[in-house]
Amino acid sequence: MEILTFTPSVRRLFAVGFISIFCAGSALAQQGTISGENGGGDAIARFLMNFGRFIDWPETAFTGADSELNVCVLGENQLGRSLDQIINGKRAGDRTMTVKELPGSDVAGAKSCHIVWVSASETGRAGEVTSALEGTTTLTVSEIDKFPESGGMIGLAGERGDKIAIRMNRAKIESAGLNVREQLMRAIQ
Repeated sequence: MEILTFTPSVRRLFAVGFISIFCAGSALAQQGTISGENGGGDAIARFLMNFGRFIDWPETAFTGADSELNVCVLGENQLGRSLDQIINGKRAGDRTMTVKELPGSDVAGAKSCHIVWVSASETGRAGEVTSALEGTTTLTVSEIDKFPESGGMIGLAGERGDKIAIRMNRAKIESAGLNVREQLMRAIQ
């Protein structure tokens, strides 16, 4: 299994103009996670929005040409209103992004999502969740420790200073038929 780790600084992401993050690096280092206070929910929402914009799904992932790109939170929504404010109604190519909240017990419902944020409330079930979504075109993202090693596709974590570690399990992403565009890879390296 190949896990790629990128730790771009928040300042570098601002300079690239690709992903805007409104959280202080010191808050990331203290929390060890991105969600929580000080704009962490905004940071995650911006990452998820840009994953929707710079990752391609096969046409079979959608029921029609005008189908929405569904971004779902599985478990406790620790992101607050950030997802609604930053993602809901925005465009990802020709598709409108919508946000849905799913209880942690609704893993079957997550199969209808294109991006699933697996909440920290599901930490003990991360492997179960990713196994249940195996064979779908659902991109799984979380800040759960070692999420890519548990079968998840993208893990986000606060690092020291002004860095956010982005860990990608490329094999899982590719086996789901998803294509990470070069613009995303350049922006996070």
